[in-house]
Amino acid sequence: MPVALLTDGAFATDVLAHPGLVVVDVWAEWCTPCRALVPIFNTLADRYDGRVRVAKLDADANLETVTRFDVRALPTVLIFQGGVLVERLSGARSLGSYVDAIDAHLARGGEAAPAVPSVARPLAPLPVPTTTTADSEAIREARELLSHHEAMLVFKHSNSCPVSFTAKRQYDQFVAANPGVTTRLVIVQQERELSHALETVSRLRHESPQALIVRDGRVLWDASHGGITKPRLEQAFLAVRPPG
Repeated sequence: MPVALLTDGAFATDVLAHPGLVVVDVWAEWCTPCRALVPIFNTLADRYDGRVRVAKLDADANLETVTRFDVRALPTVLIFQGGVLVERLSGARSLGSYVDAIDAHLARGGEAAPAVPSVARPLAPLPVPTTTTADSEAIREARELLSHHEAMLVFKHSNSCPVSFTAKRQYDQFVAANPGVTTRLVIVQQERELSHALETVSRLRHESPQALIVRDGRVLWDASHGGITKPRLEQAFLAVRPPG
């Protein structure tokens, strides 16, 4: 049996309303490790034909579902029992690992495992470390960014999050179409001190991806995750642009 293809629009019907076990491979075309799961999921579909629904979801084309279930790495395999997310397996694994997980849930029959929340979990605020020279410099840079006299776009990007990669493409399209706008890209993994300092100075909870429009010491507009799109960024800049 072929692996089923899922979409945001049909996810509720094909997965959440399904009474049995559904195994979903969340992948993307650009994700090299995802390719290793193609033959594995074909094998799983044949092995569990008639007992388990085996499916795949393109993360780039279905951002709503990726955000809802807090998928932060690719590939990620989500296992649903009776419409409840009961297990997530991040990273490419062996065929045996998926077989063991599926068999364990089949053995439970209709009894769902302890539920994993099916809504996106908010990111925990970054811990406040002991002040260091790097922290002080980051605070100073964050204040300088927020104090820019013209509206500036600050974009915080995580290079390990598929949602952030999707938002980054929107940011890149906006930058290409609006060369006159001052921007600052902050890659969280490379500039953790600055990312934390922006949270402290702006008093906005850390998100990644996150877009901020700042000017004269204030955050004029902010958005995160699926709320970051090229049209929304352009609309936001039109709204904060001084008249005349």
